[in-house]
Amino acid sequence: MCISKYIFSKIGFIIKKKTIRRKIVKKHNWVQNINYKKFIAPFEISSGNQYLSELKTLLDLFVDELINCKAEETIVSVAKLYRDKIINSIELYYQGNIIDAQSTINELIDDFSDDSIAISHINDSIAFPSPRKGVKSEVQFFRARLTENVTDFPAKDMLHIPFSKRDIVKGERFSIPGLPCLYLANSTYTCWIEMGCPADHKFNVSPVVLDNTQRIFNLTVSIRDLMDYTTIENSENDNHEESIIALIKLLMLSMGTSFNVASGSDRNFKAEYILPQMIMLACKHRNLDGVTYYSKKVTDDIFAHVVGVNLVLFASYNGEKELSNICEHIEISDSFNYSMFKQLMPSLLCKSYDLRILDSPYITNIGSFDRQFPYRETQFFAFDQYLFANWNRGH
Repeated sequence: MCISKYIFSKIGFIIKKKTIRRKIVKKHNWVQNINYKKFIAPFEISSGNQYLSELKTLLDLFVDELINCKAEETIVSVAKLYRDKIINSIELYYQGNIIDAQSTINELIDDFSDDSIAISHINDSIAFPSPRKGVKSEVQFFRARLTENVTDFPAKDMLHIPFSKRDIVKGERFSIPGLPCLYLANSTYTCWIEMGCPADHKFNVSPVVLDNTQRIFNLTVSIRDLMDYTTIENSENDNHEESIIALIKLLMLSMGTSFNVASGSDRNFKAEYILPQMIMLACKHRNLDGVTYYSKKVTDDIFAHVVGVNLVLFASYNGEKELSNICEHIEISDSFNYSMFKQLMPSLLCKSYDLRILDSPYITNIGSFDRQFPYRETQFFAFDQYLFANWNRGH
């Protein structure tokens, strides 16, 4: 079965401790009038110099769309406020007023309540499919590392870059130079595309499980989620406007973090990383442990809704010589090489594992609209299963 360009999203919004049932929420039927195709991420630009102007154009367009669709004035006002603050924070950054820029983003992140769809423990996050009844609630993650030769890395070497090697920590989308972070994905396929689709023999992956003590900020929100929200009703709370406002806030932050620049990865400064890096620091200021977000390496974010989710954890530093104390809350195995995996006979691949992604009721395809494949029928899915089914945890 193929994903249609017009199919909507995953959003079965399972909000913690609340029961959700589907029913048309007529009060907000303006949402169905949004031209969602204008706001499908990721957004491609040719040069980093275009980032600020293109982001401003995008957010202006989004606010105008809300007005034209006759959204409630309270919703439009919030969208205008977030647009202005996001743009202002980047302008302040360009002016060298880094503290003021960061304070602006801190205010936006602090605006979310602890029980909103934005903040949760990992296993409860709407970034991941809700577990079936009777199935363990853990979310499976993967950590990848590249080498020129087939290599098995010990588990310790698959964690974040040690503090003693800060000088090799470069800036990434959600992390700044010198401050290590741990980037994980919920499928080996996502690890692969994030690392530039390397040759099989260079691709080494470890399975990872977290102990669910981590509280994370959720940026896995797309325009399709807003479109789908009008078919969701919370049977315990009729304040749909509050939920839609939270969703719009997250969507606008997500838009600002979803730009790709075509001019290459060897640039010393990446303007499109300004906002996500400030969001990560704001989350640390809020005592959150990390951020979930859709991979920006997909052709359309609909292909990231189930198997394209990334998690970045901040490696908090309290004087440790090598590794952050977050590593005490992580189970990770030695790595296994993808090329070696593909040499195994079927008799060694017979074990299965209840991966959380199997609990999604949505079509789980990868690729593009023109060429897409069911994820369960790929070697990447088999690799996911193999790594967890053959992991002798606790030894």
